Amino acid sequence: MENVPSLIFDSVLTKLHTGVLNLTEQPLELDILKEDKRRELLYLTLRKFEAELSELRYAAVAVDQLLEKRSSVLLDLWQAVLIDFFGRYYTVGINGFEVEVVTTLLQDAAVVQAQRLDKIPFVPELLAHLLFQTPLVVNGRPCAPGNPDALNRAEILLENLLIQIANGVMQPLLNHFADVEAIKQTYYDRRLLSTREIERFRNDLSWWFRLDRLVKEPKAMFESEYRLFTLQGRGIKPLSIYAPRTQELEQLTGIRRTVTIALEARDAVSPRLRSALSVVGSSVVYVLTEVLGRGIGLIGRGILKGIGGGWQDGKFDRQDGRRD
Repeated sequence: MENVPSLIFDSVLTKLHTGVLNLTEQPLELDILKEDKRRELLYLTLRKFEAELSELRYAAVAVDQLLEKRSSVLLDLWQAVLIDFFGRYYTVGINGFEVEVVTTLLQDAAVVQAQRLDKIPFVPELLAHLLFQTPLVVNGRPCAPGNPDALNRAEILLENLLIQIANGVMQPLLNHFADVEAIKQTYYDRRLLSTREIERFRNDLSWWFRLDRLVKEPKAMFESEYRLFTLQGRGIKPLSIYAPRTQELEQLTGIRRTVTIALEARDAVSPRLRSALSVVGSSVVYVLTEVLGRGIGLIGRGILKGIGGGWQDGKFDRQDGRRD
């Protein structure tokens, strides 16, 4: 059988050539880039990740050391991609001074690591699979390297890792140099060149970051799933995969914890509310048709039955809309 890591990397590389458009509903830091720059950044991240694997092999890192080295591996990867993408000695003029871009961006390493790198799931599992051919667990079942399910899951995990690292590279740039003309002309999509569009884009990112942290992430924990980004068709799409997250769920506090309590309460109340509405709807129809209808004749009774049935159906339609 052909080398499994080569199969996975070749497949992801093919997808990068197919398309890198953002097909999700949320903005990504990558969106600020021209399409060719977006592809270049993701391709560079893939190659740097391959280099990280080679370093780990050369260092003879044991499989049981991967968990403790996870953070340093991702941070090294982020730094290597950032330096190569912008150029170690790249400078821009700001207010009459020449500012070193990479030096400034690297100062945000701790922030990027806490907000993004540390949240990338299944990194030790992916590294172990690629380095030591350990099975990948898919839907609770261990799948050996080369198994179609294992190949597909490894590709998904790798694609999510690449996209998150690439977003992490752009994150500090948007914080420090978002509206610098030299950077805009070199890197940005032409639709996002104006100051107004850049600020709108940054505000959208900020809003989605808060929504994700306060609502979507706790919801994913409560539903025992991870929300990943994958490469499908013409670009980046979202995908959810099952995984137990009880330990993370138990550590939630404040608003994030309240979100899970609200979800639990909704799940408990909703079926009973639906049942109560059904009883109320049936009672109203009975009163309208059998009690009041006797006093106004058969024609009026038919009209009231239609009104009562419509009211009942409308209640269920609106309730179903809220559930979905």
